[in-house]
Amino acid sequence: MADTTKAGLRQVMPSLFNGIATAIAAAAGLIGLLHQVGYLGNHPRIRSGIEASAHAHPRILDQAVPLAAADTTARSGLPVSGGDNHAVATAAPIHRNLNGAWRDMGSNCHLIKQTGRDLTVSSYFADNGRLWAVGSGTVKGRTVSVRINATNPASLVADMILSDDGHEMSGMIKGTKGAHVARWRFVGPSCIQTAASRPD
Repeated sequence: MADTTKAGLRQVMPSLFNGIATAIAAAAGLIGLLHQVGYLGNHPRIRSGIEASAHAHPRILDQAVPLAAADTTARSGLPVSGGDNHAVATAAPIHRNLNGAWRDMGSNCHLIKQTGRDLTVSSYFADNGRLWAVGSGTVKGRTVSVRINATNPASLVADMILSDDGHEMSGMIKGTKGAHVARWRFVGPSCIQTAASRPD
């Protein structure tokens, strides 16, 4: 009887060890994935960006007036752009300047007026240039969220990310009928001046 018990253990042990090894490998893979996407670990790139922003701009987080950089960029007619230069990146304002006209993929024009992190978005039809909605939104760093019609709680909501060069926002527009991809390109200071730039 003791021989049968030993023989049974010899048959069970390899599969038990294989099961344990598989579980350990799966756990290590999951930990690696969580670390890579930022849920685990101490990411020096993210941490240094947050710490640099906090030290370089301690008052910007609660600022309710337009940023000085927004005034500078408004004169040039272009949004604030990020660069590869680390010194410039740490001195850049937390909220990007989105003032100006932006065209969506349907050539509709969205005129954004920004005050601090708050946005007012006037949307105009592509074919006749008539105002069809006035929305509101916010910008936090490069993350932009806009309710296309501020008076309608069921209105479309655009959640987009501003590109590194500050000339394009892309993301998703969601509504009661579903969601679709959104891409808005910066076209200038006004929707009226950009009427000629609409694609045919």
